[in-house]
Amino acid sequence: MHILQMLPSLSLGGVERGTVDLTRGLIAKGHKVTVISSGGSLVEVLDRLGAKHYTLPIHKKSLGSILRCIPKVMQIIEDQNIDIVHARSRVPGWIGWRAAKKTQRVFLTTAHGYYSKSWGSNVMLWGKRVIAPSEGLAQYLMEHFGAKRSHLRVIPRGVDLQEFAFTPSNRTPKVWRFGMVSRLTRIKGHDVALKACAVLKQQGHPVELQIVGDPVESALKDSLKALSKKLGIEDSVRWKGVQQDIPHQIGQLDAVLVPSTYPESFGRGVIEAQAIGRPVIASKSGALEQLIDPERTGLLVPPGDADALAKAMLRMMQDKELRKTCIREGRQQVEAEWSLETMVERNLEVYREVLVPKVLIWKIGALGDVVLATPSLRAIRKQFPDSEISLVVGRQAYPAVARCPYVNHMIVVDPKGKDKSLKQKWKLAKRLKGEGFDISIDFQNNRLTHGLTFLADVRTRIGFKRKWGKLLNKPVRLPKEALSPVDHQAYLLNAVGIPLKSKKLELWPSEIEEERAEALLQRLGVDLDKPMVGLHPGGSARWKTKRWPLERWRALRDRLVGDGYQVIVFGGEEEVELAKSLCTSVGPDVFDAAGQTNLLELVCVMQRCAGIVCHDSLSLHAAASARTPVVALFGPTQAERHMPKVRQGAAIQKKVFCGPCYRSRCWTLSHACMQRIEVDEVMKSLEKWISA
Repeated sequence: MHILQMLPSLSLGGVERGTVDLTRGLIAKGHKVTVISSGGSLVEVLDRLGAKHYTLPIHKKSLGSILRCIPKVMQIIEDQNIDIVHARSRVPGWIGWRAAKKTQRVFLTTAHGYYSKSWGSNVMLWGKRVIAPSEGLAQYLMEHFGAKRSHLRVIPRGVDLQEFAFTPSNRTPKVWRFGMVSRLTRIKGHDVALKACAVLKQQGHPVELQIVGDPVESALKDSLKALSKKLGIEDSVRWKGVQQDIPHQIGQLDAVLVPSTYPESFGRGVIEAQAIGRPVIASKSGALEQLIDPERTGLLVPPGDADALAKAMLRMMQDKELRKTCIREGRQQVEAEWSLETMVERNLEVYREVLVPKVLIWKIGALGDVVLATPSLRAIRKQFPDSEISLVVGRQAYPAVARCPYVNHMIVVDPKGKDKSLKQKWKLAKRLKGEGFDISIDFQNNRLTHGLTFLADVRTRIGFKRKWGKLLNKPVRLPKEALSPVDHQAYLLNAVGIPLKSKKLELWPSEIEEERAEALLQRLGVDLDKPMVGLHPGGSARWKTKRWPLERWRALRDRLVGDGYQVIVFGGEEEVELAKSLCTSVGPDVFDAAGQTNLLELVCVMQRCAGIVCHDSLSLHAAASARTPVVALFGPTQAERHMPKVRQGAAIQKKVFCGPCYRSRCWTLSHACMQRIEVDEVMKSLEKWISA
């Protein structure tokens, strides 16, 4: 994979050195790394490691500078074929978030500080995952920014145990050299360290304070120098400036101070000192409390308390056993919890996790439409075997896919009922946005689904380019020729690299549906040792033009019974009277099951049939999923477009000058397309497939 890391600069500092360490580990494992910053002394180190660096002013907070950087970062993402954009600070976060969004890349962040609750800080919570270097910071992000626990990953920083080799000092110092290795900033507590040293000097203890890491001359440095002079210890302070060889600098010290006055998100200086074998005294604040076990791996003091710090420093000077314990236990703790190898592997786990897309599928149509989408669901699962896939489905159609093995979650909606209002639609969009979907595949393709997907901020939005297609960022042009529903979906999927190889329909009855179907047949008195043919004379009430004349159904029924078949008649609750007219005043081998099954129970009954005869209706899709031989009668609709893939069976359709018309009323009043289908040809076709 190719990772882009973005941070303000590459001067000396914990974030900067952590970026270099992660880069070293990723490249060692065969991955590519590109870094964007405003530059700094560590760029040369990145070059030696084999990373690519781009210098851009992504540290500047002006809106104009941010807007100018976004297209440049987008170009880098495209040119370098970046997989993941990883932002480590707020201004780079805004630039990286927008660039990743426009290029449809994964965006994640590492929060390195206890940010103030402000609009500008929110972007650090917009990554697909948010990495926090400590549990304390993760809790802060949840409490103050509303971050979800499932959205956060705690990855402590690591230290290279070879670079920071364990070299405990054996010398008995005449002058104790305490040191601070950090950026020169007020929150690091340099003034507290100076005051603590002054207290010890006044008590006659020989101490020296070495300050490593001030990047430039600054007003703060001038004020600290003035403070040391005022305290009378300027001769005991060593200003060492920027140093690249941090292990060597720590090795020159007898103990390390981390007297931060503001909560630390981690505390890199602590674990580096512990790795080398130097005792640490730190503030009891933020993540520092989690890094140090008092009396075992170091000492903790109240933040900002110079007297308490001085007492802890004196104790460390005088208590040899305490020093030995802190040195030994500190190193062991670093090896167990904070090695560079562990940090790199934890980051890789997050990278692998976010590269597995979270997929959203839209199919809110009628029950038959959802059944026709099952080949597409199967193809999507095959393309994304490890993904979490959610299906937005209508309430009435939900039972058909409730047990679908290709979908992890169902989002059931009722767009014409309780979810009709704008308030409910907005609520659904917010819910989907909170789920953090990466890919949306829209088989519904209407204004509602395009709009909701856009509002949900799904990274890649796939669908057909229709009137509202501008809300998609991966639109597909509509096919020029008319296609069947399954082929229509296949056209969309193939256009985005998802092959649909099998058009087989599927439904997934449970054991309960199997038992209910068995009980129904027993209740009706069906002889399970005698062949049975299922008939469905009905269909949509809106499409009565699809129906074969009732007298033909009666004639087919009689032919089947005469040839030794049992006949079972299917239908929904609205077709009970129609079925009754086909079952009344006939012999014992005709059974009326209309209104007595749901879709999945119907499939179970169909599986026990030798064959099925039906119209272009839901029962045709059910028969296809049951893998029972089926003869489908087509009239106003085109069989080539609507006949599903069946294991055995055929469509019967007559050529007429007026069809296929796709009309719910016959404008010629002759209903010729269905009238011309004869009982003999239906019977012959059925017997052919039953005996095949």
